[in-house]
Amino acid sequence: MDDNKPKINTGGELKTLRTYMTDMADSVRANEVSVIKVALAEQNKKETEELYRKVEGTPTKKIFWFIGGLILIGVAIYGSYYLLQLKAKINTIEKVVKVESLISSDEISGIVLADNDQLIEKIQNVEQEKSSSSVNGSIKFIPISKMVNGVEESLSTVDIFSRLKFTAPSSLVRSLSDSYMIGTYNKDSTSKLFFIFQSKDYEYSYAGMLEWENTLENDMTDLFGLNNTDLGEVSMDGDKWKDIIINNKDARVLVDVKGRPILYYLFVDKSSILIADSDIVIKELIGRLLTKNNSPL
Repeated sequence: MDDNKPKINTGGELKTLRTYMTDMADSVRANEVSVIKVALAEQNKKETEELYRKVEGTPTKKIFWFIGGLILIGVAIYGSYYLLQLKAKINTIEKVVKVESLISSDEISGIVLADNDQLIEKIQNVEQEKSSSSVNGSIKFIPISKMVNGVEESLSTVDIFSRLKFTAPSSLVRSLSDSYMIGTYNKDSTSKLFFIFQSKDYEYSYAGMLEWENTLENDMTDLFGLNNTDLGEVSMDGDKWKDIIINNKDARVLVDVKGRPILYYLFVDKSSILIADSDIVIKELIGRLLTKNNSPL
């Protein structure tokens, strides 16, 4: 009967019963991690994930960020374009300001033309202005410009001929550069108008000036007052242009029926053409041109 009872091992150690709780307790003790630290770590993890979600934003916020980025890029492009245009405008204005006369001048009185302005009238108004220079025998430089898109630009030679309604042959106009000068010679309270043009091709310019003689009188009538009755009627005998010498330079002169000179033109050299109505003005211009051309660089 007793043989059927379970035998109890009393000679060895009893095996320890291990459960999940005991394993957890052992782990906490082994790693010296408290339950509080585990909770804090879990909380930090949740806070970090929440921060990432806020940074990423909602789909609506992403759209706003995208649109904002496009706006910033557009502003940057427009700003760059504006600065480039402003720089170009400043450079253009500087070019206009730095335009120099072909000869030394004592004063400047510029003309800025609007679309409907009559250049002949503008030049006549400047010519009648009282000289601001105290020098007797002074030169007034009259630069001509126009406004283009809010920027002041010098008129080309072609524009000058067109605005003044000159009927010069096209071969002459093409042979001239855009370097020219319009001005007045002021002496004894009298202003005398003159033109200086620069030639790119002497042969074409010389032939063109001879051809222009046919209409030069009419083209210059209003500018130089050739219709003034004191000058008398201009000869119509076909021999109204004559050759003369001024300061050792060959010149052409237009005379009236009484043989009085009323308009001159000459080539100072192969590049400079002078037009004026007085030999005194011609002599002054020749002297200043030669002085400038011979001046050291």
